[in-house]
Amino acid sequence: MRRSLQLSLFAVVLLGLVGGTLAYLAAQKSVTLTVDGQVRTVGTYAATVGEVLDEEGLEPAEHDVLLPATEQVLADGDTVILNRARPLELTVDGVSREVYVTALSVDEALAQLGYRADGLVLSASRSERLPLRGMELTITTPKDIVLVSDGQERVVTTTAATAGDLLAEQGITLGATDRTSLYLGQGLLNRMRLQVFRVQVSEVTETTQIPHERVETSDPEVLEGEKTVTQRGVAGEQVATVRVTVVDGVQTSRETLRTTISREPVPELVTVGTKPRPANSPAADGLNWAALARCESGGRAGAVSPNGRYHGLYQFSVATWQSVGGSGLPSDASADEQTYRAQLLYNKAGAGQWPHCGRHL
Repeated sequence: MRRSLQLSLFAVVLLGLVGGTLAYLAAQKSVTLTVDGQVRTVGTYAATVGEVLDEEGLEPAEHDVLLPATEQVLADGDTVILNRARPLELTVDGVSREVYVTALSVDEALAQLGYRADGLVLSASRSERLPLRGMELTITTPKDIVLVSDGQERVVTTTAATAGDLLAEQGITLGATDRTSLYLGQGLLNRMRLQVFRVQVSEVTETTQIPHERVETSDPEVLEGEKTVTQRGVAGEQVATVRVTVVDGVQTSRETLRTTISREPVPELVTVGTKPRPANSPAADGLNWAALARCESGGRAGAVSPNGRYHGLYQFSVATWQSVGGSGLPSDASADEQTYRAQLLYNKAGAGQWPHCGRHL
């Protein structure tokens, strides 16, 4: 081969090599890559944003923020920003949920989530960095709570998380039987009402009477209508143990736990005459006993004088009543018996037994 031809071929090959190198170099780009705020410049031949991220070993997740999008074509000098999301197990005033933030610190996360108020109580320092794997964060916000205790109602501003925490914060202790309107572990929300009920439970004994019975027995040897007490009745007695519940000074319930009889009642025994009265009974004497009764007592069989000495229709004294066979109090006897014994008294002593009203007879 002639030397001139060799030189021509060499020149062609050399030109191809130089052209390919220049083209390769021309395809390389300089891209500014910012990942979680860290800025660096990378050289790449990637055609799109997605390709350059693949080259850097970065794979955007669902909640990450990427600008521009993965399919965006890259040019020399472009900027790619990737802010990776951190999962937060966020609990606010006792309510938990999972959220994602691209913040790098607790303080930035609070700003992203809209918690900018002062006085927040946090489970982590505001300056603490958020790891890529995320973290648990508890926020307690200031709340106005209506607190009612020991007769006082007031509004307190607190960052206590639960009802129990608020009572501890306010120095309010609960007795074994005290109750609250909220569960002690219940989370607090703004304008909630928390009331403390002071409960006292005690057992007391109460003594009550058991009424006695009255047993009447017929006696054919005694005149009809006459009654004699042969055994005085005595009331019995029972003792009850009662559980009494008092809430804030007001009794709310009573429960009888047990009852025992401490004394049995004694029945009253009475004999009642059934023997027919003779024809000359004073009941047929023709006197105006109704008029006498109206004058003495207003016609009231149960009347008792203001001084308590005189009883019944005809205002017997107890001694006079007993003198004509009466028993007990005259005012407890029937109207018929009172009239009968008044007639007996009249037969014995006349109308003078009623010095003011005897004239009505």
